Amino acid sequence: MVVLKTCWTPFIWNNDVKSGSRCCAAYTIAMSVILMTFTIYMMCGGDSTQLYLPLFETDIRGSMQFWGAVFIIYYIFLIASSISMLIGIHILLRGLMLPWLILMFIAIAFQAIFGLWLLYGYYIYLAVVVPALMNWLWMAYNIYCWLCVFSQYQIIYEMQTPNIELLYP
Repeated sequence: MVVLKTCWTPFIWNNDVKSGSRCCAAYTIAMSVILMTFTIYMMCGGDSTQLYLPLFETDIRGSMQFWGAVFIIYYIFLIASSISMLIGIHILLRGLMLPWLILMFIAIAFQAIFGLWLLYGYYIYLAVVVPALMNWLWMAYNIYCWLCVFSQYQIIYEMQTPNIELLYP
């Protein structure tokens, strides 16, 4: 059974999850490029002093370079999986959608844990509540995109499932 039948976002209305999944892939590519640019900016000495940034407590010469490289590699994999997902949707091959589903699930889990870490790690600062809530709002949008793509995965799965009837004499 399919989770979603249409894919609605505040900016785009899609009548089916196929075109919605394509929009999710475009959103993922754009998001990855923007976050890669911001990560490179921080690795080159840009401002990372805000409490709610993922690289806040890292040293610019040590751990920031390592974790920034991990983030950049992750974003490159996310871009590649988005392109793979577009190809998979076009040729109806659900296996090409799995890398995006897995990597996006990792991003959603990271956002949930990061929001909790912000609230519990810096509980004495009231100013952390708004960034944590904004992070969770963004996470909710990512969950909706994940459900849209998963619905397209289910549709392809149902189309490719063989209908076998056993006829006993």
